[in-house]
Amino acid sequence: MDKNKLFLGFMTAALGLFLLISPDTFISFFVILLGLAAIIDGIFILTATRDLIIDPQYKLIVTVRGILSLVVGLLAVVLPIAVAAVVWKAMAYTLAVYLLLSVGMQVYTITKLHRNGIMIRQSMIEAASSLVLALVLFIIPAQVAGHFLIRLFGIILLVIGLGLVIIQWKSRPEVIIPDSVEDAEEGESEN
Repeated sequence: MDKNKLFLGFMTAALGLFLLISPDTFISFFVILLGLAAIIDGIFILTATRDLIIDPQYKLIVTVRGILSLVVGLLAVVLPIAVAAVVWKAMAYTLAVYLLLSVGMQVYTITKLHRNGIMIRQSMIEAASSLVLALVLFIIPAQVAGHFLIRLFGIILLVIGLGLVIIQWKSRPEVIIPDSVEDAEEGESEN
């Protein structure tokens, strides 16, 4: 029995149960988590990718994208904590719009990077992920559809988590405790 997989199973099942019981709390948590990711992305953009190409237009677009990422990320973290449930819906839409704008700017930067012979695989994955997250954020605030999707995801996680726990429990080593133990030398001396 792999204890890490057993722990992962329990955590996955607990997350699934959390999604089933309290989808609104999960959405708020998700928005804050995306805000933190946007802050980290903004810092990375400003420190690492801004100076990849000397082109001033590229630097301007990357700088705008980095600052926009920082501002939206800070708002996504601070506002839902400071204000009630209404704000997280607005923040989810704001994050979604930001992600779509970011994808647009990233398409431009990907073409510039590709023309200069810089690998673009990671940037393409980031753009695709941003597009998917934007679509998810547009769907989540819709009360009925969002709760349905979140609860469906919760059921899937709960089943996967319980499946992992059951598989790990069944694959644990069996320990057989003997009724009595004889030393091999004692058994030979008696014969």
